[in-house]
Amino acid sequence: MEGKTFGDVPMDIELRLSVEDSPNSAGCVIDAIRCCKLGLERGIGGQLTSISSYVMKHPPIQFTDDEAAANVEAFINGELER
Repeated sequence: MEGKTFGDVPMDIELRLSVEDSPNSAGCVIDAIRCCKLGLERGIGGQLTSISSYVMKHPPIQFTDDEAAANVEAFINGELER
């Protein structure tokens, strides 16, 4: 960013942001694995659209965040098949 301070003195600001995304993703992976385990225990095969739409960047079926969270809760409670 460039600008001028008091007395028309030039000012430059440089900023660098570096983050490591993998620690942030650990909880999502654990949730996905737990839901897959539930699916296996219930004899469900194929994709689990509820958890996929909640934790994956490009799920097979897209839902809003609120809908996806509600679908995951329903799946965990046994109220939703996938």
